[in-house]
Amino acid sequence: MLLPILIIGTILGGILTLVACGFTLTFGVGRIFNFAHGTFFAISAYTAYALFPYLGYSSLLIGVIASASFGLAMHYLIKPIRRNEIMVILLTLSLALLVEQVILMVFGVDAISIAPIVRGSINVFGVEVTNVKILSFVVTIASIITLDRLIKKTRLGREISAVSQDVESAMIVGIDVERVFMFTLLISSILAGIGGVLYAQIYSLTPNSALEILLLAFAIVVLGGLGSVKGSVVSAFIISYIKTAVSVLLGTRWSELAVLIVIIAILIVRPQGLFGVEE
Repeated sequence: MLLPILIIGTILGGILTLVACGFTLTFGVGRIFNFAHGTFFAISAYTAYALFPYLGYSSLLIGVIASASFGLAMHYLIKPIRRNEIMVILLTLSLALLVEQVILMVFGVDAISIAPIVRGSINVFGVEVTNVKILSFVVTIASIITLDRLIKKTRLGREISAVSQDVESAMIVGIDVERVFMFTLLISSILAGIGGVLYAQIYSLTPNSALEILLLAFAIVVLGGLGSVKGSVVSAFIISYIKTAVSVLLGTRWSELAVLIVIIAILIVRPQGLFGVEE
C-alpha cells in the first residue's frame, strides 16, 4: 500500500510543483494573489484537448502557448490596479469564473482527457507505472531545473530576485520593474500550462479542475511559505503524498477535505510556513 502511494504521489507532486512554483513566483515578485492561476492550467489542457483531433500532439504546445497568452493579457489587465490588492483579487477571481463558464458552455460538464503521448508501462517494484507518468515526471524535473538556472544564471533572473527583495531599490538601480512583472506572470503561466497538458494525459479534468488546482497550489504555498520557491517544491510533494494517501485509504472525496485541514492547521500553527521568514 505504501509503495503505490509514494509512486503516485511523486508523479502528482511533480505536476503540482510546476503549478505552485508559478503561483509563489507571482506572489514573491508582484505581491499579488492570482486567483486565476488555476485558469492557466485549465486553458492549456482544454485548448490542447480541443485541437488534438486536428493537430495531434502539436496541440500540447499550442495549449501551453494559449496559457502563456492568457498570462500576458492578464498582466496588462492587472497593471493599472496592481497596487490595490483587493481589486487584483476581485479581477483575477472574476476572470477565473468567466473562463470556467466559457469552458462549461463549450465543453459541458463531462470530464475530458488527452491521449498520452507515449504508451505502455513498466513495473516498478511490483507497481505498474505508465510511461506517460514517467515522462511527465522527467518533464517536470527538467522544467524546475530550467527555472532554477533562469533565476540564478540570467540577467532576467537576477532582476526577478532583486524586485522580489525590494521593488523601490530595484527601480533606483535602473531595473524595469514592469518588464520584470510581465515576465514573471509569463513564466508562471507557462509553468502552469505545462502542468495542465501533462495532467490531462494522466488524469481527467472538468471545468472545476481550475479551482481544485488553485486550492492545491494555495495549500502548497501556505505550507512552504509565501514567496519561497524552495518551500513550494518541498511542500508540493508533501501535499501530494497527503492527498494520494487519503484518496487511496478513504476515497477521493476526502482528499480535498484533508488539504483544507492542512491549510487551516498551518495558518494556525505556523503562519509563515515551513520555509517562510517570521516577520
